[in-house]
Amino acid sequence: MNWHMIISALVVVLIKVVGMTLFLLYFPQIFGQSSDAFIPASGSGVDTVPDVPEIFGSRNDSISPTRSYGRVCPKDWDLHQGRCFFLSTSELSWNKSRDDCQTRGSTLAIVNTPEKLEYLQDLAGAEKYLIGLMYQPAQKRWRWIDNSVFNGNVTNQHQNFNCVTIGLSKTFDAASCDVTYRWICEKNPV
Repeated sequence: MNWHMIISALVVVLIKVVGMTLFLLYFPQIFGQSSDAFIPASGSGVDTVPDVPEIFGSRNDSISPTRSYGRVCPKDWDLHQGRCFFLSTSELSWNKSRDDCQTRGSTLAIVNTPEKLEYLQDLAGAEKYLIGLMYQPAQKRWRWIDNSVFNGNVTNQHQNFNCVTIGLSKTFDAASCDVTYRWICEKNPV
């Protein structure tokens, strides 16, 4: 028995397996498509990305697959804990920011968990971003854009500072609704 031939054959098989694996993982990325659709959910071995032809077809080039069991966020949106977030690069007032989010099929972000606050503050970095929290003078309460009550603390409260920004610091900061800031939109993935 010739051990050199056996070892050579095993090396060739190993190279082919590694090559095919790399090809399957990175071939779609070479052509501008994500390979995330090839990742099975919970080891089921079943591709769970819905409507695969639409995702990889030309009709939905603005949607990219995520690793969240087939859910997708639009291009330029980030997925975190089952929600899609868009961080603007321009600045608008609170009302115009709210309107922009509505045109994107979303709302200004409701940052109602410590994990969501930490995640968005990490993304915001040294910039301030408007979120969907506003002071209701008649009720003397802070309320989210969905009308739920805010139970946290808002810093920098002054008269006529009825909107809130996050970023730059690790707090919710009151701000004038008429001053322009960047903003964060939030919506469900599709």
